[in-house]
Amino acid sequence: MASTNSTPSKQGATGVRHRTRDNLQADLRNRTLRDVSVEDFVKRVYGFTEKDTEYITSKAWTLDYQGSAEYNLALSKGLPEIALYSPFKTIMDGLFQKFRDDEYALDINLASLGSEQLKSTGTPRKPDGLFMFKSHKDSDKVSWSLSKAFLEFQIRPSEQRTRKEARGARGRMRTICEGRTPARSAPDPRVNAGAIASSPALAPSPILTAPSGFKRRSSDVLEIEEQGHSKRPKQMTRKEAQGAGYALEMMAAACRRWATGFVIRDKTVWVHYYDRIGAIFTKEFNLSEEPQKLAMVALALAKCDVIQAGYEPLISSSLDSPLSAPLASVDGAVLHLPVRDDDAGATYVKGFENDLYSHFEISGNPLYIYQGLNGRGSLVLPGRPIQAVKGSGTQPEQVAADTPGTNNSTKDSGGMGIVHGTTTSGESPPQVPMVVKLSWPLSTRPSLEAELIHELRDKLGRMRPHLPKVHFAMVLKGTSTQLPGDLFRSMTTAHNFEQRYFTLMIVEQYKHLWEVPTCDDFLDVYLDIVECHHAALKTGNILHRDISEQNLLWRQTSRCVGILNDWDLSSVAAQLGAHAKHRTGTGPFMALDVLKDADPPSHLYRHDLESLFYVFVWAATNYTLDKDAPFVRKPNPAILKWAGTYADAYEAKKSFLGDSEPVFEGIQPAFEPLRGCLDALWELFHEGFDNSVKRKKQLQKANAASTGQRNRKRRNVDLILGGNDEELPLIEPSLHSRRPVGVDPPSINEVDIDFETMGGCLTFEKFLAALGEEPRQY
Repeated sequence: MASTNSTPSKQGATGVRHRTRDNLQADLRNRTLRDVSVEDFVKRVYGFTEKDTEYITSKAWTLDYQGSAEYNLALSKGLPEIALYSPFKTIMDGLFQKFRDDEYALDINLASLGSEQLKSTGTPRKPDGLFMFKSHKDSDKVSWSLSKAFLEFQIRPSEQRTRKEARGARGRMRTICEGRTPARSAPDPRVNAGAIASSPALAPSPILTAPSGFKRRSSDVLEIEEQGHSKRPKQMTRKEAQGAGYALEMMAAACRRWATGFVIRDKTVWVHYYDRIGAIFTKEFNLSEEPQKLAMVALALAKCDVIQAGYEPLISSSLDSPLSAPLASVDGAVLHLPVRDDDAGATYVKGFENDLYSHFEISGNPLYIYQGLNGRGSLVLPGRPIQAVKGSGTQPEQVAADTPGTNNSTKDSGGMGIVHGTTTSGESPPQVPMVVKLSWPLSTRPSLEAELIHELRDKLGRMRPHLPKVHFAMVLKGTSTQLPGDLFRSMTTAHNFEQRYFTLMIVEQYKHLWEVPTCDDFLDVYLDIVECHHAALKTGNILHRDISEQNLLWRQTSRCVGILNDWDLSSVAAQLGAHAKHRTGTGPFMALDVLKDADPPSHLYRHDLESLFYVFVWAATNYTLDKDAPFVRKPNPAILKWAGTYADAYEAKKSFLGDSEPVFEGIQPAFEPLRGCLDALWELFHEGFDNSVKRKKQLQKANAASTGQRNRKRRNVDLILGGNDEELPLIEPSLHSRRPVGVDPPSINEVDIDFETMGGCLTFEKFLAALGEEPRQY
């Protein structure tokens, strides 16, 4: 198994179906552009030409009579949605045949799934149909990875449909009677309101086969429609979320940059587009009343090639040929590394300004495919880089810098690994395994991951062996991303959608934490990573912010050497302000503060320490350190709650910090020699949790004291009968306005438990002391 980075700042969009829908809705909050014209959509997404448009608009289109009649009958009878598939296929096949008769070369086949459910990232799914490529035969097995677009139907309840048709008829009659032609207005801009969610982590252990919880609710409002100066919320429909789920499966099952599909409610059609930035929906049209538009989208989809359907254009079956058909497997395929083009926005990442490699030969199936819809979309592939013909030096010489056993490598005095240099001998050391990572980081990130790793390796000196070794890094911006052109740029700029870059990074391949041979090796690896993490903050001023079991890695030298991986969510410590006040991490390993609130505090060093502690506990209760069966068969129920929703994880960890026994009774025999370390760490965080409770009470008292008490005067209700109503007796101060005796609330300055270390107990030095270690010099 390999590792590179994961991007789990949100709950995963896969898993239980209703939760999947809720989280996909959350994914698309503030990231959906509606009412794009069909003409613009097919032009920008599917590559529809002016000649194609002229062909469609110059003809009077009618739909297949039999298919239309059967379609209408299914609607009138309120049959299940699947009943619409066969007549719709008849309608589409009729259009496809007309296109072929007019000498269009088509690459499409509308396949039915029947009763089959497709294997999916979470709960198995069954779309109403999938558009496949022409190479797919009706007898072939249908799969997400080979699909061109999805198809989803919805039949409105008959009484609702009747009311809608009646409203439409009244509207048409009113227009006719008034003798007016309906005005054609530009579509209203529609913008969502909300925040992003994030994804499951990289290559999780089998214990985390489901995502680590879900932070959005189905009641969340997903979109704000702007109509002049007024705004009203619009909830994303169930079918829209279902369509997004199919797009997620298409992108998770294959190497794709985007996915498209049709959502049809009764006779109303929308065409959907999804990528890592957001979604685009066309303006609705009625397939019976506007057959020309159905013909337009049918031809556009039928003639578009594999690249226009969203497949990764850099991956093909061989060195000499571009991608021309979807690949059943990427094993043995080739990734074509982009050529530098400053005008198009394709440049090398700072620190990697060379063109040594031209290709990456993929040697297996993906080690990780991002299982969310929007976000970084990380894809990790194993293999080896292929040297460019014009490159200088040999490839083994280039990869030898971090290869154990080279003549120029020296072991540091602290037993912390290898200090790496450059190969000067004429020998060719064995090549190390590599992986390539493709991802879409936010353009607002101050540094790309490869650039940050490069800077840390320069600064950390003897800690360098505990950082990943990057061999190639490139970033694509602007037109070089090959996203759907002007429509994409309009979506991201006019509607203030997030901008993302496309990055490629080749890095050495390491082993996962659950693969260490013994508990002593585990502790060596763990200590390396704890110290590297602290050195990155102390010397490099970088806080990692994404500690999880997937990012704690190791490699074998004279001993097992720990590697702290995945730096793409890290931040400069001096900049950890309001922009860092959002959840980062993976649910089971998130600190309590991060889990508790939707608006968590700025991420602190102690939050990462807490995550390191949770990784240790997770490993001790879930790993067997048995090479053939590295995971427990039946995980401890108490710790599995950490992998629930954010709220579930918070309550479970809060309970754990109060009483460790329900979790610690699941410690595996292989980790019993480390029980003392676990107990000492638990005592540390138990004290920190107690201090957080005490601090909260101190602050409440201090705030009450600083606010002061209103000195209200008591009314004298004993008025003298017959007295002058104009002159009331003097009012005495009320006794209850005085401060109670014996209460002396502290001032804000007197709160003695600081937030950063919770009273000085959650520090690097105390963490190491609990492990029986002292800080090493670096």
